[in-house]
Amino acid sequence: MTDDEKDEFFPYILDNIGFLLGKTDQLKDRLLDQYLASPEMIEELTATQAKVLFQIKKFENYRPSDIGKMLNVDKSSITRMIDRLEKKGLIKRLPDPDDRRSFLLDLTEKGRLTVEHGMPLAMNALDELEQALTVEEKQQLRHCLRKIVMSSIDDVCLQQLKRGTK
Repeated sequence: MTDDEKDEFFPYILDNIGFLLGKTDQLKDRLLDQYLASPEMIEELTATQAKVLFQIKKFENYRPSDIGKMLNVDKSSITRMIDRLEKKGLIKRLPDPDDRRSFLLDLTEKGRLTVEHGMPLAMNALDELEQALTVEEKQQLRHCLRKIVMSSIDDVCLQQLKRGTK
């Protein structure tokens, strides 16, 4: 593609909702990484590691498969992530009373402190991401995104989403 063709194509990509959502997600994770690199943090975390810890905090005694579904991460990636977080002493595995083949995840004391320090930093990153929008634009964006999500899920999925498993 020539430079002229690229320049001509550029406005069209900025009208593509999929591109914009994907790029926004990348920007969010970069900001999270920057904020989580703060000296206030007890343990160095990536954005993805923080999201896993936040999910475990929110939905105590959570299965790895549920976290993978919630964060749209495949089984092998979530397994590696859990191994890393366990080596850092941030999470522990507990037997699953409902399924002997599975286990549940819980935060260690160090994990709880890490989340306690990380959550405000993550919220600051999200605030920075939204700075370009007015209050009304934020409300409109939430409304539109909620409408898209709600139109694509059935009642069973909605209940799982409310519980944090999808």
